[in-house]
Amino acid sequence: MRQLNTVDRVIAGAAAVGFITLFLPWYGVTVGQVDLTGGAGVTGWAGVLCLTAAGTLLVLRRSGGSLRSGPNAGPSALVAGLAALGLLFVVVRWITLPRDHANSFNFSYSVGPRYGLYVALLAAVVETAAAVVAFRAAGQQRPWDQPAEPEPPAPPEEWPD
Repeated sequence: MRQLNTVDRVIAGAAAVGFITLFLPWYGVTVGQVDLTGGAGVTGWAGVLCLTAAGTLLVLRRSGGSLRSGPNAGPSALVAGLAALGLLFVVVRWITLPRDHANSFNFSYSVGPRYGLYVALLAAVVETAAAVVAFRAAGQQRPWDQPAEPEPPAPPEEWPD
């Protein structure tokens, strides 16, 4: 862990927190005094696994592992992209959860997100922001940038006859 700077530790820590949220309630239904909770769902799992993969790749890279990435993107771009994809999946899960509540004289119920989702959302935002900071600090080429074209060779001084 000594090879990790502060931003790297934030990314790795947020990835660990995101993984832990898979074991927390993301969704729940409360009817009267009875509270039923549920997990992350498919998009929640996909998002948290992307966040965890981004943190794992960063730690592997910093501990001497070799990461191969595409021709137009470096390892920092891969980590930032995975973190952003994870954030997108967690936000989609949050948006698609149904929400409802009602209170009457003898009956009340509530349906909606629980604290695990909010912790995962916070971890995803923090990890994505830190990954973008690390990507910009690395000075690597952005994936959508075109590689620089090489200069054409200069013509010879004299043309042969």
